[in-house]
Amino acid sequence: MFYVLLTMFAGVLVGWLLKGWKPVGLSGKAVSAVIWVMMFLLGAEIGMNRELLRSLSSIGLQALLFAAAGICGSVIASVLLYRLLFRKKAE
Repeated sequence: MFYVLLTMFAGVLVGWLLKGWKPVGLSGKAVSAVIWVMMFLLGAEIGMNRELLRSLSSIGLQALLFAAAGICGSVIASVLLYRLLFRKKAE
């Protein structure tokens, strides 16, 4: 976990240092493409796992509830953080 955080902070530092360089601005498209490929490969791996597919009906509802709770929590946190950081100052 330490290496994951270290790598992320190194990326933040490099991004901050190179923020005016045009090729860095194109990295968002590359990141999106890599995420789509990773999601496809994850789905393929799940599809090849027979044991997981057999137990999917029993864990499906629980997984759906966890996913919904995670999404709701993320939306609430995003709204609160947006209001905290970007609220308009009284004139």
